[in-house]
Amino acid sequence: MRPEGKRLCPAFNKLKKLSIDGIFVEFDMLWTINLLEAAPSVEIFSVKIWEHRCQDDGLGRLALIYGRERKKPSWNLLSGFTSSEKWQLQELQFVGFRPLEQQILFVRAVMERAPNLKTVLLMEDVERCERCELMYRVPPPPKGGIFPRDKDEQAIIVKKLTEGVNSLAQIVFSNNSAI
Repeated sequence: MRPEGKRLCPAFNKLKKLSIDGIFVEFDMLWTINLLEAAPSVEIFSVKIWEHRCQDDGLGRLALIYGRERKKPSWNLLSGFTSSEKWQLQELQFVGFRPLEQQILFVRAVMERAPNLKTVLLMEDVERCERCELMYRVPPPPKGGIFPRDKDEQAIIVKKLTEGVNSLAQIVFSNNSAI
């Protein structure tokens, strides 16, 4: 996928919900903001992170699935594309959230740019994978830590997300990924 600039606008102009499913856990996510720029009418933006240890076991399975080189998206945020003041975004849904730096930066970037944002819903990915379960009797810990479970962990994340950000959005933590 490449940045298509303003060519995306006619196709995305009337979207109310935009979902991206399967972003690899190690990828930078700021490139997805370009899609929001092309679709300022989006009210709900949903992203879901993908991490399956059954396919990333150090034996080269990901190389077999995705080819020899897996390249991280390298889009820059486009300046002057649209005014974020026109964004209608009211809810950001993030399935598979972990306290990784790139995920924190992504949520902060959306919060900074979306003046109508009311809710940031951070959800644990509770979807089960039979292949992962068959490979590991005790699954290895996820990359970047685990979903913040208690109020203290959640308070730390809220502080990281809101410090210096001018947003009134409510941050909600949920262990239910059904959206």
